[in-house]
Amino acid sequence: MFDLDLMQPYSMKALYEPFSAIATHVVLFLPRTSDLKQIAKYGDQSKKLRIMHYCMYGASKALCVFYGDFEME
Repeated sequence: MFDLDLMQPYSMKALYEPFSAIATHVVLFLPRTSDLKQIAKYGDQSKKLRIMHYCMYGASKALCVFYGDFEME
């Protein structure tokens, strides 16, 4: 499990807080083994959080986390 609090050069907190202060919609591209509990603590606890798992040729590459009200099909 990848610890987002220890991520270098910027921790999850250092990335999320400044962006969420100026935008209601934030997307973060994170390591594929990121801790989902750490990701969830930054989301609105009353709503589901959208996370997309990106794979290429059957191999996991990354996660994209969508904070805010994104409409996707």
